[in-house]
Amino acid sequence: MNEKFRSVISHSSDDKVKVVYSWFGPKGPIWNTELPNILTFSTTAEGVNPNFESRHFWTDDIWQKQFSKSKDKFELQPVSGIEAEKGEEMTPFIYPFSMTWRVSFEKYFIKGSGLLEFSHMPQWLIHHCSVYNGYILIDHSVEAFMSDTELHAMFSYFHKAHQIPMYKIIYLTGTVNATTVYEKFCERHNINTHRSHRMHVIPYASSREIFHNFYANGLVDTAEIEEHEEPVYDDTYVPNKLFLSWNRRFRKHRTSLALLLEKNNLVERSLMSFAKVDDEMNNKSIADEIQDQRTPEDSIIRLYSDHNMHIEEDVAQRFYQRCPLVIDGETDINKMCEDYGFTQPYYKDTLVSIITETNFNADECTLTEKSFKPMFNKHPFIIVGVPGSIQGLKDLGFQTFSEFWSEEYDQIERPNERFIALEKIFKEIGSWSPDQVLDFKRRVKPIMEHNYHVFKEPGSVTVVNNMYEHITKNFNTDYSHWCDPDGRCHFE
Repeated sequence: MNEKFRSVISHSSDDKVKVVYSWFGPKGPIWNTELPNILTFSTTAEGVNPNFESRHFWTDDIWQKQFSKSKDKFELQPVSGIEAEKGEEMTPFIYPFSMTWRVSFEKYFIKGSGLLEFSHMPQWLIHHCSVYNGYILIDHSVEAFMSDTELHAMFSYFHKAHQIPMYKIIYLTGTVNATTVYEKFCERHNINTHRSHRMHVIPYASSREIFHNFYANGLVDTAEIEEHEEPVYDDTYVPNKLFLSWNRRFRKHRTSLALLLEKNNLVERSLMSFAKVDDEMNNKSIADEIQDQRTPEDSIIRLYSDHNMHIEEDVAQRFYQRCPLVIDGETDINKMCEDYGFTQPYYKDTLVSIITETNFNADECTLTEKSFKPMFNKHPFIIVGVPGSIQGLKDLGFQTFSEFWSEEYDQIERPNERFIALEKIFKEIGSWSPDQVLDFKRRVKPIMEHNYHVFKEPGSVTVVNNMYEHITKNFNTDYSHWCDPDGRCHFE
């Protein structure tokens, strides 16, 4: 029983936070982010379909994937239900916005034409968020947008333009080190520590839920595979290849990795995907990517301008001639991201995954599906990503491989020095004999089993419990003191 809620809500009997949507379809809520159209209505009628290819509409799955797993704390409700509860203004609620990467993040927070205006969120509901117990959830957990520009945009939009206390803004982000990044931002810009100036940031590696669903529900893709079979980690088999590395989009650190492996004659000992021409940006090619690795003063290829990371011209040319490198030829983006079990043979025939995460030289650490696929396939891994990536996985309950190679690279801030540390690991693994490979597989097997079974529990429960605790802690029993009788709010 939530005594805080019941102290001011006369006929509350369930202590639940309302999850509020303006629009509903036949099978569930439609996202609040924009007014619905026929496509969003039809999508909700059919349920969330992972095979939809249109990029011009979006389906909200926040209720389904997050709140519905904690129905003892949260209840789905239309906006009209909040409006109808006269005398129950203190009822706690969340109005969720599901973001999409097809819009530049800071554009959601432009005064006069931002998220609240574009979505037509009712003014009286915005007022409830300012003065009662309403909260706005910004869910962009598939990405890691926490640059100074983006955080400034959110602060100016909600706090200054709309007079909403910042603790009423809950930001769910794929940045696994979000708390640290936000604290540093606030310190740099002298953001007051009072709750009205600080939004509530929750890190959430949402891609983990893909594999929880595979683990828990069994079904993978009913059109092609009847059910998911748990992978078997065979510690008696020496695989044909050392490394497995999936690379779709061009990024500087991915090209750096490819050239580094080529330099050490490890590409031919790996299963590696790498395009010759970017299928999303036809004006970008591997030749351009290699050219971008050259230092301006002498046009020599030095990874991250480090003189110790020199790549000879013949090495670069050799890798260029190899491209495109294709592993499975898959082009369906959903199957590439979510896997559906089609790639198990490639994990079985390689020893270690080299995960090239989205970011490398950034403050924001994000763990996408790239980091979780190897664990779901019972595969050891090394992450070519932002410092703290390995620690982020440990924080989620997964185990890593410091017993077998140094994971100090995960703490190295400078990208060139991080690559030097990674190169040592690649060369070390490349030197193993077949007996050493089998010894490694026998000793690492318990970690493979542990990591696979971590997917049994959904990470979303921890996230929604965090929200519930935040709302309970900050529950207002009366009008907020910064609101004038005429309804205009201020706290500057």
